[in-house]
Amino acid sequence: MSLTLRKMLHNLSALAELGNEISSTHDFDDVVRASLHMLLGTLAIPRGAIARYSQEPRQLKIVAAKGLDKAVGEKLALAHEDVEQLTRHTEPLDLQAEQNGLSNFVNRNNDVFKRLRAHTTVPMVARGELMGMILLSEKFTGAVYSEDDIDIINAIARHIAIGFYNNRLMVSLRRKAEENQRLYREMQETYRDTVKAFGAAIDLKDAYTSGHSERVGRYCEAIAREMGVTGRQLDYITVAGYLHDIGKITVDRAIINNPRPLTEREFKELNKHALAGYEILSHIRHPWDEIAYMAKCHHEKVDGTGYPQGLSGEAIPLGARIVTLADSFDAMMTDRPYRARLPLATALADLSRHTGTQFCSTVVVAFCRLLLKEISGATRTRVFLPVIGIMFDRPAIIATLSEMILEFEPQRLVS
Repeated sequence: MSLTLRKMLHNLSALAELGNEISSTHDFDDVVRASLHMLLGTLAIPRGAIARYSQEPRQLKIVAAKGLDKAVGEKLALAHEDVEQLTRHTEPLDLQAEQNGLSNFVNRNNDVFKRLRAHTTVPMVARGELMGMILLSEKFTGAVYSEDDIDIINAIARHIAIGFYNNRLMVSLRRKAEENQRLYREMQETYRDTVKAFGAAIDLKDAYTSGHSERVGRYCEAIAREMGVTGRQLDYITVAGYLHDIGKITVDRAIINNPRPLTEREFKELNKHALAGYEILSHIRHPWDEIAYMAKCHHEKVDGTGYPQGLSGEAIPLGARIVTLADSFDAMMTDRPYRARLPLATALADLSRHTGTQFCSTVVVAFCRLLLKEISGATRTRVFLPVIGIMFDRPAIIATLSEMILEFEPQRLVS
């Protein structure tokens, strides 16, 4: 095999290897260094560097070097016309030549070129944009670059330029994705704050239930998480908890704040709030249709005796079944115009007595697990403890919760 053929095969092999490096998932800085070493080794060049172009500020910065001490980090200043000149060039440029059109650029950075011992520069251009520059010393032999050398230099420069372009594109996309995620998180926070504000506005109408809607929202979120609900469905259930009583804004304040037992007429008027809430929320576009329906059904009972539709069992949305329990528990644990708050033991007895009729057993079990974790110290989360306080018989309550879990767990599949 002739020397020329062996050299050609070596160059082709180097290009193939470089292509694999450029398209690899390795650290990009390592890829750039490997590309430089490959280029210098292929052409027997002792020293060289690769500089990356940035628009702000307009400069070339050395990102990889071989045979040059402290070269990485060196910067080459560029004028606008320099960028245009370099972008138009497609061949290696002799820095010592008089007619290369870059005398101002060379003179401006002469000290840097001397430190880098640069003899030839190769602009790297991709998609009509300057990506960077390769700086090369003379060859080991001192011989001038042949046409074959220039061909391989150009080919490798194009490979590296494409690598720079793709890397810049990936970084830009990653930054945009991170910015979109940040904006989405901010939007979610604003959305949640708005929902909480609506819940607080609802509670203002009732002098006895300040904070009720926010507490029910937090209870609903915690219970749903315990039941394995995630993603959008978790958000919907949480929002339904915050806004379950939004229909009360249509009910006469005198009825809501009535300190005596309500008459049959007043009860009928108050009970209209479930349908009124559905009408209010259903006029908001998707995904509020699910939220609206959960709010509508939060007074349904699993035995079918609730209102406004008399639904039973799993015909009642899971979110509504969660809201039902959360709403009832908060009502029992806070003072009302017609009674004082119930002791925790009494409230749990009431939940147990009405499980399977008013309350869904799977929801009750999830609630009991959560409360048991908080009371026993198995979790640092504090959702229910701020409301129930510390005035209860801890061992007795732990025993009651454990018994309720054992009693209602078997009904998980049929509730």
